[in-house]
Amino acid sequence: MGNVVQVGARFVTVPIIIQHLGLEGYGIWSVLMSIAAYMSLGGAGVKSAFQKYAAEATGSGDFERASKLITTGTAAVLLISTIALVPVALFSHNLASAAGVPPSLLGPASQAILLLAFMSVAMNVGQSYQAILMGAHRIDLQKKLAIASMILQSTATIIALHLGFGLLAMSAIFGCVEIGNSLCCLILSRRIIPAIEIAPRHLSRSVVRELAKFGGSYQLVSVLEALYSAILPVAVLKFYGASAAGVIALASRVVAAALLPQGALLQPVLSGGSFVYASATPERMRLFALKSFKATWALSFVPLAFVGCFGSMMVMAWTGQSAASLPEILLLLCLGGLFRSFSSVARVLYRVSGRSLMDNAQLLSMLLILGCVCAFGKQLGLIGMVAGAVLAQAIGMVLMWLTLTVIFQGLTVRTLMPQFLRFAAATAAILAAAALASQIGAPWSASARTLATIRLGAVSLVSMAAAVPALLLTGSVSWSEARTILDTLSDRVRTKASGVRAS
Repeated sequence: MGNVVQVGARFVTVPIIIQHLGLEGYGIWSVLMSIAAYMSLGGAGVKSAFQKYAAEATGSGDFERASKLITTGTAAVLLISTIALVPVALFSHNLASAAGVPPSLLGPASQAILLLAFMSVAMNVGQSYQAILMGAHRIDLQKKLAIASMILQSTATIIALHLGFGLLAMSAIFGCVEIGNSLCCLILSRRIIPAIEIAPRHLSRSVVRELAKFGGSYQLVSVLEALYSAILPVAVLKFYGASAAGVIALASRVVAAALLPQGALLQPVLSGGSFVYASATPERMRLFALKSFKATWALSFVPLAFVGCFGSMMVMAWTGQSAASLPEILLLLCLGGLFRSFSSVARVLYRVSGRSLMDNAQLLSMLLILGCVCAFGKQLGLIGMVAGAVLAQAIGMVLMWLTLTVIFQGLTVRTLMPQFLRFAAATAAILAAAALASQIGAPWSASARTLATIRLGAVSLVSMAAAVPALLLTGSVSWSEARTILDTLSDRVRTKASGVRAS
């Protein structure tokens, strides 16, 4: 549900941003959000480590150790964020200019970077409380807060744009909403799991080595991920201008929306996998890993294949924008998204096993490849740069897969291939039916955007109708798994209904 709201918020706000700021303005905003993701270097990485510590404490009962680890780690986050982001604030104008921001938007963009740098210090510290809440297996509460935050941010952004404000106001809204979200997580975490607390009395030198080894490497992974995500948009802006950056941003948004269901899998895998690894047999952990990869394939391959086929239609219906390079960029980004989804779940499973080296090595190798690609960006062309990023994702996926096959015995391509082939057959059947529906026309003279909207509606309805029989008849989803899903959903509905009656 959180992912649906996130997609819906973007569906509403992006055309409005383009309407008020133009495609160039939207391209700059997308780059600003990439820079903001990099500014989370103080907290985003260790947030996952803190979630793991809290999840392990719920299984072992050692809440004192978890409090020491998270408190000491949060203090380190505050120190590192301050040291790293103050220079960003001081040289915000130089950074915006170096990134290739047009002169007309240079002032607002540099002011937005300055504001985000200072606000990111508070946001990074606040992520510790989000991690505690998720580690206590209450990801649902954290996501409900995220839903409310996304709605509030989107509403405030639309109002600000209509009042004539621009990039600086949008950045201020983003930062204030994120800080408010963290404050709510603070209150809820103290109520849900008061045994884990962040307080000066829990500062301890005894856990510094553990934090440096495990939490520090988590942080490095996050920094490298954020840097990897920021390189391509910034390089495109530098070499090909704001319009090309806007096209990349639109294509990336559509692909990111297709990956949201798979992204929702990662945090439960981290919490649940930590619990299983600490308390179950190696065979059960192997089965957990197999199910995780099966779910990843199901949640990423089908929607990415849909976007690869009908992404240009989606962008036209959504924003009214089109570009000659858009179909090729969408196909390449979908392929890269598939590689990235497998790399992500592999990194989570690798971390569940308590190891902390190969995921950093993987990201460093990907950064090296992407850096070489961007260094020759003018010679390779826009499509060549995107293809180079996909190649880096493919190599990273292979590295992480080979690492996991050593850790979890019996995890092989042969084991997973039958399920992958079944999903591929189901997806082909769904897309074939959707392709027929895409030929529908309008009974009147319609604009390109209106016609794209009509066809997209027909394609979506046919795909949803064909999905269930295709998945069941190909054996992609077994009848027992379908019953388990339905039973789980019906149990949640009954629980909600009984809660409403009781109140």
